[in-house]
Amino acid sequence: MKEKELSIIIPSYQKGKWIINTTKSLFEYFPQAEIIIINDGSKDDTKKIKDIFGQKIVYLENEINEGKGYSLRRGFEKAKGKYLIFTDADLPFNIQYIDKVYQKLKQKESIVIGHREKFYNDRFYKKLLRPFLYLILRILFGFKHRDTQCGLKGFVREKGKKLFSLSIINGFAMDIEILFLAKRLGYSVDKVIVQQEVSSSDSSTFDFPNILRMVFDLLIIRFHRYETF
Repeated sequence: MKEKELSIIIPSYQKGKWIINTTKSLFEYFPQAEIIIINDGSKDDTKKIKDIFGQKIVYLENEINEGKGYSLRRGFEKAKGKYLIFTDADLPFNIQYIDKVYQKLKQKESIVIGHREKFYNDRFYKKLLRPFLYLILRILFGFKHRDTQCGLKGFVREKGKKLFSLSIINGFAMDIEILFLAKRLGYSVDKVIVQQEVSSSDSSTFDFPNILRMVFDLLIIRFHRYETF
């Protein structure tokens, strides 16, 4: 397949309600982009996306729900773009923010991440746990990032593929793992301030059980012996 300049990678679990409109919107704004959809074992009508768009998209499907990290590894391995950006299936951030990440990558940035300064309609337990999470991340990894979990991140191809080839986490802690690996490899990380448009309480699958799983995954990340370290 001929190299494209931009690949947009979207892991999707139970997001059939959004994924078709999200894909249409992305093609309208980025008509030449490679759009990669990973259906992470959804039980809804997500798979209709392949019938609607056919060969215009790259469609991957996990037999069971494997997790965001697993799905993104598959997507990044498949991606052909010079710049690789992943975002959430419900498109919680305006497409213009995706374009801002894209433009920063073209300015020779290695990695560009979305950064939310405000969290809208947040569930109580997230508000309660978020300060503790970032304290833990500062202690374990020395992070100064204040929003590791924003579902919008972009990479130049070589570095993005390197990071995801090293990653081992299947769940939501993958975002933290990727930033940890980037730090260890000395990759620069810039940010774009974004505003969330979709209520996390309406669409997020990052629920309390997944937060508990993330805590265990953080310990795995911190003490795992990665191949290159």
